[in-house]
Amino acid sequence: MHDQWNPELQARLNQMAKELLRIGGDCATPQGLQHYLSELSGLASAIRYSVEHAAWRSLLAEGAPLDDKPSSREVQEQLRRPSQADLEHPGQGAHLAAVCNVIDGAEHLKELVSSAWLAGLTEETRRGVDDARAQRSRADKATYDEIRAGIDRALGSLPPDAQEAAREALGREFASIRQRAGAETPQP
Repeated sequence: MHDQWNPELQARLNQMAKELLRIGGDCATPQGLQHYLSELSGLASAIRYSVEHAAWRSLLAEGAPLDDKPSSREVQEQLRRPSQADLEHPGQGAHLAAVCNVIDGAEHLKELVSSAWLAGLTEETRRGVDDARAQRSRADKATYDEIRAGIDRALGSLPPDAQEAAREALGREFASIRQRAGAETPQP
């Protein structure tokens, strides 16, 4: 006969699941998601080691204290290599392998979360670079506009015939500058 599910454990796990859903639902910005992912990586590790501890104490060394637990590698090796008694009961061997897969799955979750975090970090960097470029463009335009206004004021102090010649010369120079700048700008 199967043991009854522990209602206290079920309630604790249900509460943890609700809290995890609430925390994920609280993420409303890319930065919030990044923070969530960095914390979720730690949670994936906790799941991995929690399952490993549970497997050690319940399947491999029933009731043994965690202080006696061998290394993670050794626990997984024991789960993957069932004893002769386990081989006589294929269900037990399959159960050990499945628990080992849960441990591996939690480790994969940690790696996936880390990959998502790194991809998000890359995207945050790209947005930061785009923002910096936009700010620089605005600053360059403001400087350019100020220079143009200063040139217009200076030209306004010249006699009318000199103003026209100076404007034509400046127009040619600005066209040349734009052409050089266009040639130096890499095309996508």
